[in-house]
Amino acid sequence: MENQLQFRISSGLKNIIGRDLITDDFIAIFELVKNSYDAHATKVLIEFENLNSPNAIIRITDNGKGMNYDDLINKWLFVAYSAKKDGTEDIDYRNKIQNKTFYAGAKGIGRFSCDKLGSRLLLITTRDEKNSKTEQIQVDWESFERDTKDEFINIGVSHSTLSKNPSIYKSGTLLEISSIRNDSEWNYEKLIRLKNSLSKLINPFESNEERVFEIEIIAEDFLEYDKKQESPNKKVNGSVTNNLLKILNEKTIKI
Repeated sequence: MENQLQFRISSGLKNIIGRDLITDDFIAIFELVKNSYDAHATKVLIEFENLNSPNAIIRITDNGKGMNYDDLINKWLFVAYSAKKDGTEDIDYRNKIQNKTFYAGAKGIGRFSCDKLGSRLLLITTRDEKNSKTEQIQVDWESFERDTKDEFINIGVSHSTLSKNPSIYKSGTLLEISSIRNDSEWNYEKLIRLKNSLSKLINPFESNEERVFEIEIIAEDFLEYDKKQESPNKKVNGSVTNNLLKILNEKTIKI
């Protein structure tokens, strides 16, 4: 008689598809901002607070379509599932956006970028729909590391429904990452490199496009550094820009 057996999944899977796969902090934040783009956000705010201290926080807030309770259960907490890949991401949203949408990521593991940056995550999200509730989950990534004999699906994630949306946007998702990893030292040079990396997500021809995508960085710890810089490209705080057209104009010979 033939029996059917099933794979068991260790809680150690979290590292394999997260911190071991996402190789550096730049890729981690890049992936999270791409998720905001895929959620049809037009604005993303990246805040760095109390950097290089025990109370350091990285906060990424967007004005995208957000998630409701069902989205959290059936999409965000569904490991390696990607609604972008199977084409069901926007069954109920297509009438609100332009017809052609390019999804930047479709692997279903971008959410583990949060773990690369810090061991604790607070996610607050509000769906862009009438009378939508604000949902909150808290993840302690270290709880997946205490005993690799634990089953992945048995590690709990705290959930609650908030009476008020604390985000600056009416809809969208807020990711607050704390207990920043010791190997994630955020200095001036690193933030400038991050800003240059994120510029790839900005369309230099956006004035000719229907959709605008804006990224802004706020890091008050480096306001004094910024005052010493004449070029906006050397300032941490401010909007992320793509200077491709300017570079092309400077390098092009005109007859």
